[in-house]
Amino acid sequence: MSKHSLGLLRLKTIVYIPLRFPVSSAGIFSLLLIPTIVILLLKGHLSSTRTDRLGTLARLMTEMTLIQSFRGDPQRQAPRLWQDRLGINLAKDLWRRQGRGLWWQAWANDGEAYLLLPEILWPMSVTSSIAFKRLDEMVVIASDGLHRQQLLQSLGKGFVHSPAGPSSLQRYCSSVLEHGPAVTWSPDGLASVSGAMAPLLQSSRYGCLSLRLERNQLKWQGVVGYRPFGLAPVGIDASPIQHRPMAIKLPPRRDSDQALLNMQVKSMDLLFGSLLSKQIIQDSLDKNYGINQKLRLRLASAPLNFSLDKQPKGPFQASIQIQLEIPEGSSRWQPVIDTVSKRLQQRDFIKEANSVVQKDQNIDVDFSGLTLWRQPYVDGERVVGGWVWQQQNGKPTRFGIALGDSPMLTEISNEPIDLVDSDVMKLSADTAALYRLGLLNELWPAPVKQARTLNMNLSYLRGTKLKKTHWWWMSGQLILEQASTP
Repeated sequence: MSKHSLGLLRLKTIVYIPLRFPVSSAGIFSLLLIPTIVILLLKGHLSSTRTDRLGTLARLMTEMTLIQSFRGDPQRQAPRLWQDRLGINLAKDLWRRQGRGLWWQAWANDGEAYLLLPEILWPMSVTSSIAFKRLDEMVVIASDGLHRQQLLQSLGKGFVHSPAGPSSLQRYCSSVLEHGPAVTWSPDGLASVSGAMAPLLQSSRYGCLSLRLERNQLKWQGVVGYRPFGLAPVGIDASPIQHRPMAIKLPPRRDSDQALLNMQVKSMDLLFGSLLSKQIIQDSLDKNYGINQKLRLRLASAPLNFSLDKQPKGPFQASIQIQLEIPEGSSRWQPVIDTVSKRLQQRDFIKEANSVVQKDQNIDVDFSGLTLWRQPYVDGERVVGGWVWQQQNGKPTRFGIALGDSPMLTEISNEPIDLVDSDVMKLSADTAALYRLGLLNELWPAPVKQARTLNMNLSYLRGTKLKKTHWWWMSGQLILEQASTP
């Protein structure tokens, strides 16, 4: 069975699965990964503001790849980590005394998991086999004495107090871990969870999110960034420019029966900046498609609208629509388009150029350069993709690309990439529908497979310079279907 790729930029081959999808499940995985990391880390309050404990958490955040805080539940059995680190009897006793208070779990670079408990909970004496250490108002328990010693050595070497003190982002992270369910991670922690998808998540290399579960809704909010939070300059505050409640309200979907996922991004650099910065990618784009540094920079700054929709009939069950804002028009990109066309024809795709644009009478815009690509099937040729330019004042300004269908002219004209100044990305998805179609496999957590709505927002932090920043505010929510099965 042959594999084909179709698109303006072939950074990675997209495998076509006949009679199913023009997109790999890995592509959907990359778009939904951050919300899913949040869900995977959620488990079900000591409301202390002791500076000692905040300082301990800040020190641990410099050495650990990931830390999460959990709320105790005495109605349930003590977690496995408690039993492994404390023994069954002590774990049972402390878990009962813990009540609804908070406890923490931290992961080191070598994958070692540490249990962190409030010092006030710790008994006066314990068996010598428990590898623990009191750190101010907390007790850290390792799996053995060697790992305990390694942690103490790394804390002694690695933590350096800044003359200006912790940044507002660092103080925020310590605070959310101290006051409720939350999670914070470093690049190594993100890579351990995301694997090969990590290059697409570089804007969230560092993160710190608070979590809240309300009836059938899981909500999260916090800060993410490309650089360490300690490098955030004075003036940047851990809050959005505009008030951003945990519950995000997005515009109504185009068609609730067909829409699977929609994403708007202020610039492609947020998603693909890491890939476009790699020399091997740059050389390939330049050599194979004529996309030089100047064009790459323009492409990286282009606003993007991405949508995935169910297909009621045809060779695919879902299709992709992409719109790129390119104000300078088509002339600079025509050589690239010609090169892509040549390569597609070499792969036996059939070009249908100069197609007639049949506009709806309600569409008051002009289109040009409509090109469709067909592929032979048992029942005849089928459209498997294409592109078209939307014109403004007689000049092409938006490029629409389709995979698995022809470009939807109504989508291009009616859905401007209209993120407000404070927003840099919006995402909404019907993950339950994605699961039913097979685009999410069984390994995904049950809340994701059952969610009828997943919304996520990325916006600027208060005090940032909008044109250049390395840190953002993230908020999102997951709404479960009322009647669903795992």
